[in-house]
Amino acid sequence: MHIEQRSAAELAAQLAQAEADYDALAARNLSLDLTRGKPGAQQVALSDALDGILGGNYRAADGTDVRNYGGLTGLPEAKTLFGKMLGVPAAEVLIGGNSSLQLMYTTVEFALSEGLRGPATAWGNEDVVKFICPVPGYDRHFAVCEHLGIELVTVPILETGPDMDAVEALVRDDPYVRGMWCVPRFSNPTGCVYSDATVERIAKLGLIAPDHFIVMWDNAYAVHTLYDDAPKLASIRAYCEQHGTLDSVFQYGSTSKVTFAGAGVAFLSSSPANLQALEDHLAYQTIGPDKVNQLRHVKFLRDGTQLAR
Repeated sequence: MHIEQRSAAELAAQLAQAEADYDALAARNLSLDLTRGKPGAQQVALSDALDGILGGNYRAADGTDVRNYGGLTGLPEAKTLFGKMLGVPAAEVLIGGNSSLQLMYTTVEFALSEGLRGPATAWGNEDVVKFICPVPGYDRHFAVCEHLGIELVTVPILETGPDMDAVEALVRDDPYVRGMWCVPRFSNPTGCVYSDATVERIAKLGLIAPDHFIVMWDNAYAVHTLYDDAPKLASIRAYCEQHGTLDSVFQYGSTSKVTFAGAGVAFLSSSPANLQALEDHLAYQTIGPDKVNQLRHVKFLRDGTQLAR
């Protein structure tokens, strides 16, 4: 029965029960960390074997001493592993630190301030910059745009993913739209998995979008299946290759919800031209990310089969 259909007496009884339940809970004096998305100690303990897994052998497959400087884009074996997670070639993977959100922020800031293809292509040259944000969606994505002064334009999430009629209309008709956020698999809070048709339509946005438009494809839950028959996600890279739009998509992933939440490995994938531009930009910020952690994850996750366990 809907709450509006209950009598005053029924509502009073329901309120009294709720208050009693609350008082009983408060009396337990619990100290709970209810931070959204933060795994419990038992969950992160599943990856405790990361600690000491190298056994003093700090050499990568190509002989690189991972304790030293260098390796701006990541270890080859790590690129192979994480390329499998995203379904892309190892050559199209760039590995960062422990935060995929940081890689996303860096990408958007770079496109805004410096331009993916040089200063003339910087979004910041325009008076207004807009991003399409499917809702409900991830507030940290939206916060990146808000912090950088990018206007948010919302579109609804349907059972098949973003309302692509609305998305295509915005991309086609609004010259200030420069990007779109996507969490294509098990999207919070609905759990939506984008349909094959939706993935292909997103891949084709580069055909109708303004120059230097990008899709921010946050595949955070690429391997987070509980059942063998979990819905699969189509390869956006395959569709982009088919339609000639590889430059329009950046894919992101990490092991934050796989191994250690605060000490995982983050990575991204895009076209060779985009990767080269971003690599040139990152070279002014760092000599290279944590290769020791990359090698630890390669040893622990092996060829990815460990993920299924």
